[in-house]
Amino acid sequence: MTVVQSASKTILPTVEDFYLCDDEFLDDEERLVRDSARQFCRKELLPHIRAWDAGDIKPYARKEDLTRDVAVKLARALNVFGATLPEMGKYLDASEFVPMTPAGYGLVMREIEAVDTSLRSLASVQSSLGLFAVYTFGSEEVKRKWLPLLYRGEKLVCFGLTEPQGGSDPASMKTTAEKTARGWVLDGTKVWITNGFADLAVVWARTGDGIRGFLVENGAPGFTVRHEEKWALRAGTASSLTFNRCEVPDANLLPGSVQEPPNDLKCPLRCLSEARFSIIWGAVGAARACVEEVLEFVKNRNLFGRPLASKQAMVAKLVWCLNEVENMSLVAHRIASLKAKGRLHYAHISLAKYNNADKSVKVAQESVDMLPADVFTFEAYHSGRHLRNLQIIKKYEGTHEIHTLMVGRALTGLSAF
Repeated sequence: MTVVQSASKTILPTVEDFYLCDDEFLDDEERLVRDSARQFCRKELLPHIRAWDAGDIKPYARKEDLTRDVAVKLARALNVFGATLPEMGKYLDASEFVPMTPAGYGLVMREIEAVDTSLRSLASVQSSLGLFAVYTFGSEEVKRKWLPLLYRGEKLVCFGLTEPQGGSDPASMKTTAEKTARGWVLDGTKVWITNGFADLAVVWARTGDGIRGFLVENGAPGFTVRHEEKWALRAGTASSLTFNRCEVPDANLLPGSVQEPPNDLKCPLRCLSEARFSIIWGAVGAARACVEEVLEFVKNRNLFGRPLASKQAMVAKLVWCLNEVENMSLVAHRIASLKAKGRLHYAHISLAKYNNADKSVKVAQESVDMLPADVFTFEAYHSGRHLRNLQIIKKYEGTHEIHTLMVGRALTGLSAF
């Protein structure tokens, strides 16, 4: 039997959603989430991001103040922090919690990173790492104290796992927590910590019985923060956290993290899986933003008497970029579907991050190659900034090489670590 497709149902594809993934896979509520996030990001964040990236943060006195203001705005406008956690509402005022599907949450991450990776990092660290750890492993007392403040963006939380001697090997952790009569004493260093100035730090440390999670409040004696200078993610702040005989009360141990080795390491890695989900979606936003910018440029820039968009070499590059972005988008939607059905395995996340992080860098590089020389300035284009930032997402939340090994282990049953 021959099936004839009605021409009236076809839609001319566009760079914004060539395969109609959003049109096909999203429900009405998810589309509303997407549209709200897009409108907010383009109105409140995009007009300022070039200046923030260049170091001009007026009227804020410190970058910390900028981050805190953006966090509160994201919370109020998009209700994004902890939005996929099913029992989050019981820690909030009536009707305050606005739940999202995994796809809805991913869409918000996509739209934020279409502006800048550092802003998406702000959101995903607050939500997928810090708040998730408190929600999943914290005591009821801790959850009732902190979750409302974190959900509203009124307080910030950071996540301290990475250490200088081997970020890809958390089992080699050197930070220790020693039991005392009054609680615990932490010693050690964490590095490359997004929002390290936060009000609360989720810190992973080795005890005599295994790795555990602790909550360390900003200003605790023996806890110091040093900010890092960096050439990417410039609109955000990364810091080193140092603990020198830092006293932590018993109540700040995350009881859900008390697991026997080797299961103890699964707790922080579970948090990383949540953050990697954000990266998978965010990478689509940044890569698509590059393609949209280049497309607009080549259609309006004449060279040797003709628009650049009429040159075969330029068209070939554009189509390659579009193809990769659409493939990335399909991956993100599939990962969200698996997550919603409770079928998402960490190997799925690793392969998706392996693909989307790598392809986003390559798309950004091609985009930079198609733009003029002032792409390397702060003022002219966004794609140069996206390229700088996206190279970092291949490094954090598991390097590209580590995810290769993780997928390989799932594929072969053998470890190549």
